[in-house]
Amino acid sequence: MKAIFILLLTTIGATAFAQSVSTSVKFDKTDKPALMLYLPYSQDVAEGTILTKLKEIGFEPETSGSLFWKNSKVNGFYSFKGVTLKGDKTELVDLYFKVDRRGSKKDNQSVMYLLTSKGGPENFVSDGTDGATFSAAQRFLNGFVNETATYKHTLDVKAQEETVKKAEKKLVDLMDNEKDMANKLAKLQDDIKKNKEAQINQQALIESEKKKLADLKLGNTQASSNN
Repeated sequence: MKAIFILLLTTIGATAFAQSVSTSVKFDKTDKPALMLYLPYSQDVAEGTILTKLKEIGFEPETSGSLFWKNSKVNGFYSFKGVTLKGDKTELVDLYFKVDRRGSKKDNQSVMYLLTSKGGPENFVSDGTDGATFSAAQRFLNGFVNETATYKHTLDVKAQEETVKKAEKKLVDLMDNEKDMANKLAKLQDDIKKNKEAQINQQALIESEKKKLADLKLGNTQASSNN
């Protein structure tokens, strides 16, 4: 319940943080119409949300390993072709994402850019050329605010689960070590007991040998006296 409450607070805070705005960015050395969204999360978290958000609308990016898509860039943008974007009408578009860190690394803030193309990188849409598609792209990008909060919460939960798992493993290791030490202690105590018994036996042997020595000396003295 507490985790859900924290997630709700995080989501509300993230929603209030930003909505996407129209801008322009360099693509192939030329200014292109784009959308820009500020996010109160790190660059890695924002990038990780991209696949989650695309899968949410039914798009399955081609992958070969979890980081394959990060190696597939066009002019510094992650490109996803043939995405079904729902607006006033459903149509296929190509989406180009770029995420930059905002401020210092410890600030955990980033800015996401989205370019929307119909028919290749030469046909980026703007509010003026295709208002319906541009608005659909803007609504899609605005969804990253809540989605990124959810994604970050999921990462935090997984990280905490891993922390608990490691702590539990350490406890098991400590308990195993305790068993080993207890066995060693039991053996040591048994060895000490045997050592004490050996000391008693050895002391008895010494007393016996001393008595024999005394008897021998006494016998020798008596023999000398008789002579």
